[in-house]
Amino acid sequence: MLEYLLLGFFIAFAIGLTGVGAGTLTAPVLILLGLNPAQAVGSALSFSTLVKFPGFLFHALYKNVEYRLLMFMCLGGLPGVLLGSSLLSRLSQADKLKNLIMFIIGITVILSVILNLLATLMKKRLDLTKYFYLVPIVCFFIGLEVGFTSAGAGALGMVLLLYFTKLPPSKAVGVDIGFGLACSLTGSLVHLLQGHTQPHVFLPMSLGGLLGIWLGTYLTRRINPKPLRVGISMLLLLVAFNLIKRGLS
Repeated sequence: MLEYLLLGFFIAFAIGLTGVGAGTLTAPVLILLGLNPAQAVGSALSFSTLVKFPGFLFHALYKNVEYRLLMFMCLGGLPGVLLGSSLLSRLSQADKLKNLIMFIIGITVILSVILNLLATLMKKRLDLTKYFYLVPIVCFFIGLEVGFTSAGAGALGMVLLLYFTKLPPSKAVGVDIGFGLACSLTGSLVHLLQGHTQPHVFLPMSLGGLLGIWLGTYLTRRINPKPLRVGISMLLLLVAFNLIKRGLS
């Protein structure tokens, strides 16, 4: 239980400070700790929902959320989550496909990390604001990824916001957490109904996560999140390569 408590604190702290880390880090680590892919994704989405909710409230109080933009993103993202969750449920029933699912999750995490690092380290934003109308379509594929792997809502959502909008970093994190909350809530309900969620895993993680999300959100305006985001990305790459190795074995 202690390892899940500490794991929850670390991941939630990263979420509050950077908007990245919930599904992208949680599900791969849970798989490496012994859960099958469907259980790991279901538990990760439930954890994401519980820790992102207070984080979203904090950002709402700080007026860091653009609600019209959030609804526009959810228009495409939520149907994608439903489709991805259903797809994982069907594939996870076949034992031969479990290694394939781990491989896909590993590849997904690596792609998310690369895109997020590019967005973090680039000195000048890539301006795609003239293509803003494509946001729901991009969010559909992000949601599809979230439902299938639990990864992407934070990392890819942040990249989308940095490229397709001109939001300042603090508001981008707030909208990103709101989008991640909507996606994880939708996916967690689907996986809960399918029996994939493991309460003995996500409940202690959530206890540690409540403190972590508060601390990370509180520090958002006081420290530069870039070094932590880079450090998290390096850890994610290590975890992803382990998943790919297991998927190929």
